[in-house]
Amino acid sequence: MRFSLNGHIVADSDAPILRWWGIPAACPADIRSALAENPADEEFVLEINSGGGSVFAGFEMYSLLRNASRQGVHTRAEVQSLAGSAASVVMAGADTAACSPVGQVMIHLPSTVTEGNQGVHRESVQMLESITESIIAAYESKVGGKTSHDALRRMMDRETFLSARAALDAGLIDEIIGEEQPGEPLNLNNIYNACGAVPDMDKLRAAYIAAQSQSQEPEPQPVSNLNTARKRAIAIAEAELRAVVV
Repeated sequence: MRFSLNGHIVADSDAPILRWWGIPAACPADIRSALAENPADEEFVLEINSGGGSVFAGFEMYSLLRNASRQGVHTRAEVQSLAGSAASVVMAGADTAACSPVGQVMIHLPSTVTEGNQGVHRESVQMLESITESIIAAYESKVGGKTSHDALRRMMDRETFLSARAALDAGLIDEIIGEEQPGEPLNLNNIYNACGAVPDMDKLRAAYIAAQSQSQEPEPQPVSNLNTARKRAIAIAEAELRAVVV
């Protein structure tokens, strides 16, 4: 089942008001209802197109996705355009997070408005620091050690937009939509460039070097039958290209 998370992320009580004015909004109740309707044997796919909104509504959505996973429902987030701010936290709650090649993930520090004396402002600072740690906890759980706590904090400090590739490198997403994943059958067309019949020498050279370095034979043995030699070379190249072709 697929469900779209579009517009502002808001509390359940605010969503009807924004929608009455024609403003796109998403709330935790939407995710809760969608998960309840999701067939037990189907993956739940959440399409994300949102710049964020209420951090607490985002936390609730994150928790709903994590709970669904514990109950045996595989969840997948697909960033089609932007998963920003609170929406990036929701994204991190899915079992698998993917991003369109043109998508963006944005992370930054939480913000609030405070009115009052010094004590009130100090309380707000303490609250914002606590919320920051909660956000980082969600990211850390997702990245699995690819990016450190301190590095995540630095990216949040400067409000960082990450391309699909940068988000993948950071561990915030698991794949870029449309890219061949490790373990998939090798598409031999990948070793050819746009000229069609001309091989991509960089990829073939990398496969050749990998084959030579991993070979257990000290010296390649002469082969009298040309067809046998060709078949053997193709088999080796296919095996080694699986490790180097993306």
